Amino acid sequence: MHTLAKHPFSAWCALLFAFCAALLCSGCAPVSASVATPASTPCASSKPAAAPAEPDYAALSERADAAFHEAFSIDFSTFMLPQMQYITDLMAQHDTFLAMRSAIDAAAHAAFAEAFCAVSGEYATLPAGRISVSLPSWQELMSLYRALGDALAPALVKRCETTAELTAQSISLSVSFAPYESFVGTSGEALFSFTTLYAYLNTVYDDVGCEKEYVDEPLPEAYLATLSDPLPGRRIKDGWYGPRSRNTRKHTGTDIRAAADEPILSCTDGLVVCVGTSELAGNYVVVLDEFGYEYHYYHMIRVTDFLTEGDRVRAGDVIGNVGNTGNSDANHLHLAIVTPEKAYINPYPVLLAVRKLEKEALSH
Repeated sequence: MHTLAKHPFSAWCALLFAFCAALLCSGCAPVSASVATPASTPCASSKPAAAPAEPDYAALSERADAAFHEAFSIDFSTFMLPQMQYITDLMAQHDTFLAMRSAIDAAAHAAFAEAFCAVSGEYATLPAGRISVSLPSWQELMSLYRALGDALAPALVKRCETTAELTAQSISLSVSFAPYESFVGTSGEALFSFTTLYAYLNTVYDDVGCEKEYVDEPLPEAYLATLSDPLPGRRIKDGWYGPRSRNTRKHTGTDIRAAADEPILSCTDGLVVCVGTSELAGNYVVVLDEFGYEYHYYHMIRVTDFLTEGDRVRAGDVIGNVGNTGNSDANHLHLAIVTPEKAYINPYPVLLAVRKLEKEALSH
């Protein structure tokens, strides 16, 4: 395998590509860049005197891919981020996460320059060089950082996926990153930490980090008919988007007052994906239904010990008991609903519709 160390001019080539990367990097959107590579570039001088008429492009693709992964490295050590007490602490660093996205993109372009020089010597005439990088959104990057901290950069490198395509005309590389489940798993504390922030950011902020107006989109009646009331007969309060935690965040759920230790019923059939405790939610259970909606139940009086992650529940099953744990000042259930697209929706109209359907069913 050709490497940068074995190419007397490849360092110059790498700088050329890194410079091109800096020009092409948007820092805010997925990047698709084409870098023309004229035959006069320094990489051309490293080609054999008699290049094969028809290179083995499959083998060259493997070499390019290997060279990219060997060179790809991300350094977030220059980004000094505070520990998050409130979401506003992270949002104050919004520009930093945009810069982190740009750093990922620049690192990918620099590694592509290494990959290009590793195989370009096999060509009689240098082809074009093209790289396409699909970057994580700032919301995803911020949420992953909250869950993983300093382990995020090496995790991104490890879970980077590439597709190299080499032809007589071009050396192309597509770079993407594994879905968030690859980083935080499909259950447990890391998933809970990631999802609660990611859904909040997707709900409250737009793509450039500005607060947006919430627009309620009613759920289909056929879906509502599959749901159950978690605390039948108890008063529900529409506190959606109300200020919380010294006005540092918005309320993205519905509170239902009830006596301490009153049983909480599952709203839906589904899979238990999280059972645990956090400073904000207190003792919680999260159930994922077959349609991709997550139901979050917070402030329980104790950690539910009769359910474990991976269990299945039916609508109406007891999943915990009302309490006053976490960021709470009275016995109640905080119910939150997260869509398959990982955004919160207002549970209040959902609960009203469920109660109406249940009343109509009883009257027939």
